[in-house]
Amino acid sequence: MTQLLIIRHGQASFGTADYDRLSPTGERQARLVGQHLAAAGQQFDVMFAGEMLRQTETARLAAEAWAEPPALQIDAAFNEYDPDALFRAYLPRVLQDNADLSGRQDELFSDSRLFQKVFERVTRHWIDDTPHDGGACERWPDFTARVEAGLTRLHDDYPPDSRIALFTSGGPTAVAIAAAVEASARKTIEMNWSIHNAAISELRATRGGWRLTGFNDISALRAAGDPALITMR
Repeated sequence: MTQLLIIRHGQASFGTADYDRLSPTGERQARLVGQHLAAAGQQFDVMFAGEMLRQTETARLAAEAWAEPPALQIDAAFNEYDPDALFRAYLPRVLQDNADLSGRQDELFSDSRLFQKVFERVTRHWIDDTPHDGGACERWPDFTARVEAGLTRLHDDYPPDSRIALFTSGGPTAVAIAAAVEASARKTIEMNWSIHNAAISELRATRGGWRLTGFNDISALRAAGDPALITMR
């Protein structure tokens, strides 16, 4: 049966003007995960990534571990959701409902704990489809449908026993796993928060979809013996 390894991108540049690029730690994580897989004898027939720089750079750096990796293919289905659009849509409501957050907007992108607290509340409104006046943003059902359509293509377009690597983000990874285990939207978002940078999850093809066989594996990072490599943002 087809093997699909889903690798989350390395640490991005949280708190900087351009989040969508790997930090030095993220670059190291990407190389380590590629070296780990290559040393274990893992080969790929196909490599995919979303369009985002942090996704494609993780793929490129990981692929350095193989003498002749397959050419990287890009599929926008595996792009992450747009957090800026979600904040524009739902942050006013979150601030209105949580007096303890009043006046702390300027801290959001410098305090990772505060960001996580607020973002969890923002995404609850997102999956509940709360009405808003914050401009256009991809709805939760559209996001999950987009990712699931990409997964269907990987399932249907490649021969049985294909070995596929997919470099993406936490959101699409969580959607893929949720589809395999039939998790709810809330459980999917909770899963998203638990996925480490450069973590490997594994699905195997079944006749009608995918079966989960591994989740959030960071043994490649733990083996390096540096706790600073274990990151989630």
